[in-house]
Amino acid sequence: MTKVESKTVEIDSKAEKIFDFLTDFTHFSLLLPDKVENWKATKDKCSFTIKGFTDFGMKIAETTPYSSILITNDEEVKMPIKFTFTWNFSPLSDNKTRVIAVFNLDMNPMMAMMVKNPLKNFIDVLVDKLKEKIETDI
Repeated sequence: MTKVESKTVEIDSKAEKIFDFLTDFTHFSLLLPDKVENWKATKDKCSFTIKGFTDFGMKIAETTPYSSILITNDEEVKMPIKFTFTWNFSPLSDNKTRVIAVFNLDMNPMMAMMVKNPLKNFIDVLVDKLKEKIETDI
């Protein structure tokens, strides 16, 4: 199993607001980098293509209110890898929350070396844009 963690960000917002935003995939279009194409989403599922990489299908598998969101492969989208993607929240105060995103990928070590840096860059963009979106959308 290969683990890829985003950088940790502190967002000036309640964990509830961040959690509510991230438990609806239709909001993710506001976070995506330019490398994402063919974006389709419902509240609990999404699919997209990362240019030069592969198709992804994700679904919300489990939520722990205001603490974590577990996302897994959507079996309807054929993908060469299995993964889990978790958003973790740690309230620091009434109006400040620490957020980190973590991908766990089930793949061979050679493939992991090829995808680790692009995937880290991708999820770093997600957390940066999440911070920007939540803090400016008051």
